[in-house]
Amino acid sequence: MVVATAGRTVTGTVGQDGRWQVRLPVVPLQHEPIEIQVRTSSNSTLTVRNVLVGDVWLCTGPSNIYWPVRKCDNAPIEIAEATYPQIRFFTVEKNLADRPQDDCNGNWLTCSPRTVADVSGIGFFFGRQLHQQLDVPIGILQSCWGGSRIEAWTSEEALENQPALKPILQSWDTDFANYDDERTTAAYEQELVRWKRSVVASENEGKKAPPRPKKPENPRASQHRPACLFNGMITPLIPFRIRGVISYQGLGNLYWAEHSRVLLPTMIRDWQSRWGQGAFAFGMVQPAPFLCDRWPKQQNDAYALQREAQMLVLDQIPRTGVAATMDIGDLDELHFTNKQAVAQRLANWALATEYQENVKYTGPIYESMSIENNRIRIRFSHAAEGLGTSDGLAPTHFTIAGSDRKFHPAVAVIDGKTVWVQADQVAQPVAVRFAWSDTAIPNLVNSDGLPASIFRTDVPPLHIQHN
Repeated sequence: MVVATAGRTVTGTVGQDGRWQVRLPVVPLQHEPIEIQVRTSSNSTLTVRNVLVGDVWLCTGPSNIYWPVRKCDNAPIEIAEATYPQIRFFTVEKNLADRPQDDCNGNWLTCSPRTVADVSGIGFFFGRQLHQQLDVPIGILQSCWGGSRIEAWTSEEALENQPALKPILQSWDTDFANYDDERTTAAYEQELVRWKRSVVASENEGKKAPPRPKKPENPRASQHRPACLFNGMITPLIPFRIRGVISYQGLGNLYWAEHSRVLLPTMIRDWQSRWGQGAFAFGMVQPAPFLCDRWPKQQNDAYALQREAQMLVLDQIPRTGVAATMDIGDLDELHFTNKQAVAQRLANWALATEYQENVKYTGPIYESMSIENNRIRIRFSHAAEGLGTSDGLAPTHFTIAGSDRKFHPAVAVIDGKTVWVQADQVAQPVAVRFAWSDTAIPNLVNSDGLPASIFRTDVPPLHIQHN
């Protein structure tokens, strides 16, 4: 097997299973399309045309990161102006698999007004900013599934090697063992019969009909089960060299939010290890404030725990970043439409940290605290030239606690690149929390106008309890 492109030729050997793989030497940046020619030992040839050489980013996660351009702000204008032949998209067809797959279905698209409407809004706006600022061809691999969970995107081996994640795996094993498809289907059909009768009765009595019973889900066919999306939608991409990943964790992990501190770094390290190209960049969107009451969870502060886990990853894994959205979302809309602002923060992170561009990319991040009499001083990294507030008022959504760990609303005062926090009810403070709720929209920003991220100073040692 001989592969030739851009004046370079590489020879490979076909295995007994009919598969082969070659690694091409580094090809310089190509703004003009090139061809790749593959020739077999029998001299049959295959030519792949219209190939660009540039940077490829994997765009992954649940529905918010795959929210299409046609549903984003200013969609008609964005679509009409989307003529970018050097931006390409590949969408992985949805596939659940119990074993790692070698291949996937999908097609490459060239970015144009005809093709862009249904691609990821964040992926498009992110890729567009990189392309415009760097003058580099950009490829976006889209591998997404609505409502998906971290454990579904992580290999079975990586999950099993983390004792702290045993409760999640045991929970699924229990569901698998307890599910009887024949019995469950029969029970559901009987429930449907009763429901239809009650609908007729309600109509005769002029009452509102009861809701249709929910069809039971076979856990073995669930897109949430551990490793199934990794097997079907990530492993086929692993030979493809990427510059980095942009991701958007959703609310699917709220129930196991306490485990996010292990789940998230486990997935990132798993991917980086399997790609075999070092610790590539991994950017995360910090989910926006949103009322999560109707999502199942084990702790009242599950949403805060989930978002905190992202911030803790920054100190654990190099080349990771978080795009805060404390000031962007909509409390009434899980799928808010201003995906341009989200993508801009992700792109600014990538430009500043991966491409060494002079771009402001993050707001204040908690660094340390010190207790001084009845006050606590909070220090931040990325304070720029100093801290301020978006509305000119005092900083909001700080709470403070003493040794009893009862948190009280606190008065916060900016002092240069630090914030003093105190409360009359707490004479001897020991801990501070910031924006530690589902719906807090704080006003603390740095001099670049970028918002501070959620934090608590009393992060406990990693000890996960489970029911």
